[in-house]
Amino acid sequence: MVQKLAALAIWGSVLAMSSGSVPLMAQSTPLQYSVSPDVREAVQQAQTAIAQRNFPAASAYLNQASAAVQTDGDRYLLASTQLDVANRTFNTAAQVAAINILLSSPLITAAQSAEYYYHRARISYHGQNLDAARADLQAAIDRGTANPRIFIALASLASGPSQNATALALVERAMAIHETAAVPVPVNWYRRAIHFAQELGENAKVTAFGQAMLAEHPSQRNWRDVLIQHREIYAADPEAALDLWRLQDAAGALTGEFDYRDYARVAHGRTLPAEIERIVQAGRAANMLDGGNSEIATLDRGTTRAAQSLRSALPGRAQSAISAATGANALAAANDYMALGDFAAAAPLYRTAIEKGSVDTELANLRLGMALARTGDAAGANAAFDLVVGPRAGIARLWRVYASQVQPAVAPAAIAPTSDVQ
Repeated sequence: MVQKLAALAIWGSVLAMSSGSVPLMAQSTPLQYSVSPDVREAVQQAQTAIAQRNFPAASAYLNQASAAVQTDGDRYLLASTQLDVANRTFNTAAQVAAINILLSSPLITAAQSAEYYYHRARISYHGQNLDAARADLQAAIDRGTANPRIFIALASLASGPSQNATALALVERAMAIHETAAVPVPVNWYRRAIHFAQELGENAKVTAFGQAMLAEHPSQRNWRDVLIQHREIYAADPEAALDLWRLQDAAGALTGEFDYRDYARVAHGRTLPAEIERIVQAGRAANMLDGGNSEIATLDRGTTRAAQSLRSALPGRAQSAISAATGANALAAANDYMALGDFAAAAPLYRTAIEKGSVDTELANLRLGMALARTGDAAGANAAFDLVVGPRAGIARLWRVYASQVQPAVAPAAIAPTSDVQ
C-alpha cells in the first residue's frame, strides 16, 4: 500500500504538469519545416480560438486543416496543435491520437520523442495500463532522455523484490541528473532510494542517501527517520546506538515520549545516570514527559544525586588524567562530561586521551568531533570526524552533516536540577 501511494503521488504530480495551459513541447527549439498555405491559415485560426478558450471552434478549424494536409510539416503542425487542444480539454483519446502522429513524424528529435513517450505513458498509467506505461517510459529512456522524472516514474512502477535493483538504479540516474545540474534532489526521491536500498540490504547506500538527504532537507522528520535507519544498521554496537541517540537529541528530533524513553533506556544500559537525568529534564521541559510513565520514573530514580556526585568528582579526575601514563582516564572523564552535557569540558579531555593513547582512537575522535560540534566548532569537529575511517565512519559522516548546520549548545548550567523521584 505504501508503494502504491508513493506511485500515485509521483504520477499525480506528473499529470498535473501535463494538463496545464502550455503545450507539451512548447519549450523545445523551433523546428524548420514547410507548411502548406491552407494548413497554416487554418491552424492560425485554431490558435486564435485556443487563446480565447473556444475549443469547439479550434477543433473545427483543425478539421479544416486536416483535409488540406500535404507535407510532413503539415502533419507535425496539425498534430502539435491537436495535442494542445487535447491537453487543455483533458481529452485523453485525442491526446494519444496526436502523440501517435507526432511519434511517427520524421521531424522530431530523439529528445522530443522521449517527451512524447513520457506523455503517453502518463495517460496509460491513469488508464491502469501499466504494461503500456512501462514500455513507453523505457522507450523514452532508450532515446536518451535527460528528464529525471521519467526515471522516477519507471522506478515507481517496480513490482516485487526482483525489480528493486533496477528501480534503485533508475532513481540513482534521476538523482545524478539533478546533481550534475546542481539542482537539489527532491526529498521523496531520497526516500525512494533509501527504500530500495533497504530492501536490497545495501546499508552503505542507505546511510549515504540518508546523509545526503539531511544535507539538503534537514527537517525534524528527516533527521528522525534517518537516525532510526542508522540505529538499525549499527544495532550490534551499543556505543554507536548511544551516539546516534545523542545526535537525535542534538538535531531536535526527539519527538515524543517514546523517543525520550528509548534514549533513556540506552543511557541506562551504558550506566550513565547523569545522561538519563539530562534526557528526562529535557523531555519535561519540552512537555513530552508528564511524569505518568512508570518506566521513565524508574530509570530516572537517583539520577540527580548521581549527576551531582559526578559533577563534584570530575574536576579532580580530569586533573589526574593529565598526568596519567595512558589516555584511559582522560577518555573516561571526557565521556562523563559528555553525559552531563558539558561538551566544552569534554573536548580537551578527548584530545588528551588521543595523544596519550591506549584507547579506542576511533571512538575518541568521533566523540571529540561530537563535543566540538555541540559547541559550534564545525571546523574542529570535521577535522576529528575525518579521522574516523573504521566501522563508525558512517556515524561520523552523519554528525558532520549536523556540524554544518548547528548552533552552539546551551551550557548545561542553564538547566536547573530537579529532585530525585524516589
